[in-house]
Amino acid sequence: PPQWLGGQGHRGKLALRGFLSKVYTVIANDKLWLFRNEQDYRDGIGITNIHMNLASVKDSSGSTFHLVTPSRSFSFKGSSEQECSAWTAALEQSISHSLSSYEVAARVWEVVGNDQCADCQAERPEWASINLLVVICTRCAGQHRALGPIISKVRSLKMDSNIWTEPVIQLFEVIGNRGANQIWAGNVPPGEQIGPDSSSEQRQTFITAKYQLGKYQRLHPLTHQPHQLHQTLCRAVLTADMA
Repeated sequence: PPQWLGGQGHRGKLALRGFLSKVYTVIANDKLWLFRNEQDYRDGIGITNIHMNLASVKDSSGSTFHLVTPSRSFSFKGSSEQECSAWTAALEQSISHSLSSYEVAARVWEVVGNDQCADCQAERPEWASINLLVVICTRCAGQHRALGPIISKVRSLKMDSNIWTEPVIQLFEVIGNRGANQIWAGNVPPGEQIGPDSSSEQRQTFITAKYQLGKYQRLHPLTHQPHQLHQTLCRAVLTADMA
């Protein structure tokens, strides 16, 4: 199976109104993919894909079911009523999963600062480093992965649903990009800050300097006084004062 499809679920051949032959149909992550045949599926040549968060299953009867989106309705037919039931159940599950995943993204984006990439300020970033507590865009996420999981553990806001437990979501709501950047980007020279149109090389240089080298960190005033720093941290934990 093509790796670019990511996590895959139900798949098989279905008749689709408007097509003379059956289409190879695959549920993958938050989309339903349609291929002309299984070979096209293996080659990664799709006809189209349907975002499941925008879809709903309608009028399922016998071996026929309809998948409705705001722009189009798709009429499928299985080889039996049992196959139709299996497909509708899988689609309903995918829709539910997709909606819950989009709800995570919506909650994270609601926090000021999380609606832009922590590194380049690109709008509506769909990835996050769950250990650095930053929300990042697709292009910056690639550079974070290059740092390795010891430095940055990159996960999708919409696809990696198992990661997004309530405590993790709350961390991103309370700290998120603003809080994290007060530490990681407290002293970024204007000439070194990247933007949405920055090249891959510029992103690599900046992100490596920011997280791996700690070049832009804002150090605590007690950094070089470990005993006092330890006491301050203990006092903060005991009083729930993390400012």
